[in-house]
Amino acid sequence: MYKKICFLFMCLVLSFTLLSEKTTSDEKKESSSSKKSIEKSMFVEEVEVLGKIPVNRAIQSVTVYSEKELQYFNTDGLKAFFNQCPGFLVLNGGHYGQMAYSYARGASVNQTLVLIDGFKITDPSSSIGLNTTLFSPYLVEKVEIVRGPLSNIYGSNAMGGVINLKTREKEGIEAAAFAGSHGTYEGNLYLSKKTGDFKFTLNGTLLKYSDGIENDEFFNRGISLKSDFQNDHLKTTLIFLANLSDSGIPINMGNPTPNRTYSQDNIIFALPFTYKFSGSTLLNLKLSYNRNQYDFEDPDDTWTPFYMNKSTIIEGQAAIETMLFDHFQINTGIDYADQQITNEDQTGILLNSEKTNYFSAFLNTGLDIKKFLLSASIRYDKYKDVDRELSPQLGFSYLISDALKIRASYSQSFRAPTLPELLNPMWGNPELEPEKASSFEIGMDIYTSAVTFNLVYFNSQYENLIGYSPVTWKYANINRADISGIEFSASLRLFDQILVWAAYTYLDTYDVLNEQELLRRPKHTISAMISYKHKYFSISGEMIYVGKRLDYDEMLWETGESPSFNTFNFNLSVPINKKLFLIGKATNAFNHEYQEVLGYPAPGSRFILGIKYKIM
Repeated sequence: MYKKICFLFMCLVLSFTLLSEKTTSDEKKESSSSKKSIEKSMFVEEVEVLGKIPVNRAIQSVTVYSEKELQYFNTDGLKAFFNQCPGFLVLNGGHYGQMAYSYARGASVNQTLVLIDGFKITDPSSSIGLNTTLFSPYLVEKVEIVRGPLSNIYGSNAMGGVINLKTREKEGIEAAAFAGSHGTYEGNLYLSKKTGDFKFTLNGTLLKYSDGIENDEFFNRGISLKSDFQNDHLKTTLIFLANLSDSGIPINMGNPTPNRTYSQDNIIFALPFTYKFSGSTLLNLKLSYNRNQYDFEDPDDTWTPFYMNKSTIIEGQAAIETMLFDHFQINTGIDYADQQITNEDQTGILLNSEKTNYFSAFLNTGLDIKKFLLSASIRYDKYKDVDRELSPQLGFSYLISDALKIRASYSQSFRAPTLPELLNPMWGNPELEPEKASSFEIGMDIYTSAVTFNLVYFNSQYENLIGYSPVTWKYANINRADISGIEFSASLRLFDQILVWAAYTYLDTYDVLNEQELLRRPKHTISAMISYKHKYFSISGEMIYVGKRLDYDEMLWETGESPSFNTFNFNLSVPINKKLFLIGKATNAFNHEYQEVLGYPAPGSRFILGIKYKIM
């Protein structure tokens, strides 16, 4: 299998090399420098999560949804963006306000790090991971998804990948209101104004709906506030973001639960500070406060009628970024964080404001010589009462032509055990070691103004995976996993009116302990989108196909096969004038009956109409 993949990859590279050499030979003769030619002919969106590296130079597998794409993928919250990305899959136990299981290249739900404006929001009080699909897409103007490990930059939890959500800041005004089936109400208010060196941005969202069954009402509120100051040398921003969610949970283990509810609150205060010295040297300082709280209640549940998880994280980072000799880039710094965790259930307080901390030091380097970029980095992490970890990464990218890039990288990553895994009085284990992974990938990318094409093969070996041991009745490092796969994606833009996007992921997973595939990881996933923009209307349609997969049957207390499914969503925008638009949305438009998580029916069709006022 491996030899076939390498042979196919080499054939594709050779074919595109010959094609690109033929089509770009004349351009090279006319170009005074390869760098200028690249900037003119290629898509050079900067990836902030990688340190503002142009996407066409990155050694990692990156998907970027900018403002243009976001207007099409907004029918089903942030979940729609994630599931259109190759190698990434989100499965919900019901609508996207219910429990979400996010897998980046098959990595576990708590092995993908989530950032907002570059600040970590992953919740360390729970082993399940944070449900980021709750965040409204109207708070976001850019989504960056890196598939593959980035512990060399971000430390723990970045084994499967990193998601960075960049909140809106483009100057202007926007207001929108929607209503639809199943008691759906949705609203958004956005205002951003710049005066001299100062800019103020306010963004608020509201969403309320139900699937028409008892105890399934979902209510979400989000607000983002930014205050910016920027001159020739200094840029600083005061950021406040809050997302508050409440929902009923209508089903548990196949039975209706009329009184089962949860609430999830996420609050962030952040202060990034960048000072530009003469030349190309930057001083970057980051301070942040992150608070997460999850409350669950079901008075009819005999075993667990109540529990609460709460975490607060205070983090500071200082880094210096500079360029030496016009070719050698260095980014080095330190990172320190304090975490405080509280867990409580019906038996009492399990963890009473338990504290931990970590210290990190990192060095990221890049040697950029014309079309060749060599990247090497390493990060040192020391968590309290946990052995220190080193996370290296080495890789390269090479522009065979102005449009074609090949790349490869090798990295090591880790996830530190959480305080509940270490200290829970019933099943915690203070002897736990960090989960670890070694990963390799090789890929090729094409970026032009009209076409993008990405093909990558990846392989990851996981060890020391933390799970519940039926022997000791505690958490233990009891498992290993092997994951490999192929990702393919392509897009085509015609006449600035038609955009076609397609992605395919083949995933091969092996659970060493249980000698089977990993649960909820399908071998085949396909996504596609097409949009058409006319002066009188814009319309887009998107599809997601998820193949059959192993899952856990709660009724039989054993694994079972969950069947494949596919859904279709549509989005229509009709301009009344330059400022006013009528909007129509349809999710699961053909009312397919399916289950993303075994035993939990997915929502039926939902149709929404609304109006949007926009001055940008």
